[in-house]
Amino acid sequence: MSALPLSPESFATLDERQAERLHDVLRSGLEVRRRNQFYLWVQGALQGFVPHELMVCVHGDLSRRSMVVECFSSYPVREGDERQLVHRETGLAMQLVQAWVEGGERPLVIGSEPGDLPVPRRFEQTIAQLSLGRIAVHGLSAYPGFPASHFVFARLASQPHGTLAHAIDLMVPCLHASYVRMLMADSPEMGAPAARIQQVITAREIEILQWVRDGKSNQEIGLILGISPLTVKNHVQKILRKLVVQNRAQAVAKGISLKLIGNGG
Repeated sequence: MSALPLSPESFATLDERQAERLHDVLRSGLEVRRRNQFYLWVQGALQGFVPHELMVCVHGDLSRRSMVVECFSSYPVREGDERQLVHRETGLAMQLVQAWVEGGERPLVIGSEPGDLPVPRRFEQTIAQLSLGRIAVHGLSAYPGFPASHFVFARLASQPHGTLAHAIDLMVPCLHASYVRMLMADSPEMGAPAARIQQVITAREIEILQWVRDGKSNQEIGLILGISPLTVKNHVQKILRKLVVQNRAQAVAKGISLKLIGNGG
């Protein structure tokens, strides 16, 4: 893992309060190991340094579309809206990351503040439909043995463009390290090769796996979660592939052995 690119010159652009908040982000980020810790850290220290309401994490191999794409939000996101954000082929997050790559892999800020990039026409309708407001994108590119991590921040609070871009540039390496540790804890079987982290099971899939453990059919799970039986079926198929099992019973057994779910007892 590369070192954080901090220097006296970097801190010189932060006022005293911002420097204290950055220190809090870095210090508390070192303690993040589990998903609940990551979520609390994002909603706490990270929010204090870069105020936002929604973040999408993209981690893995962009060239192969083999990655984790998931949303962390301080408000409920409808399933259809989340799908538009996190879809690995057509999702807005993937399109924004590609725009970041095309822009030279520097912090990309889209909005109406002075210095922001105006909303590109190709994103205009989706950003408006999802009420995402001001958006920033930044990340760390892949290097041998380590997949890339990219982060999309939406509904950002108003602050000068230069300050926002610099804050995200300073904070992203710590965010990357904390997110990777969380993914590794989520799926212990993945072990050392970081390139396999993209196979991690998502929070929604864990939720469905719990209902499968309880003997619910696709129809029953759909009614409980307010989604179609076909959507449930698709989730179950992904679970089987990710856990490398043949049927629902094997998936439940492996989910329990990996401590993704409890035994239901």
